[in-house]
Amino acid sequence: MSLLKPKRKGKSDSDFRQISLLAAVPGILLAAPLIGFFGGKWLDGKFDTDPYLMMAGVVLGFAAAGLEIYGLAKKSEAMEKENEEQL
Repeated sequence: MSLLKPKRKGKSDSDFRQISLLAAVPGILLAAPLIGFFGGKWLDGKFDTDPYLMMAGVVLGFAAAGLEIYGLAKKSEAMEKENEEQL
């Protein structure tokens, strides 16, 4: 029989999880358009469509970043609600 009780997640644990989720936002905003840029540039060289696919890649990169950030914000909001319900 163990005398140790499982540790309950406190407010600070939840805060750190939210901070780590939201700290990914700048990386996403940088990486997604860069991937679109280089992918579009590569496709432009392959199909000789300079610069149209590069521009389309950047736009799609920003759109993908926006969707990902929206999902992170929703997840962070759910974590906040969960934390408020525990208190």
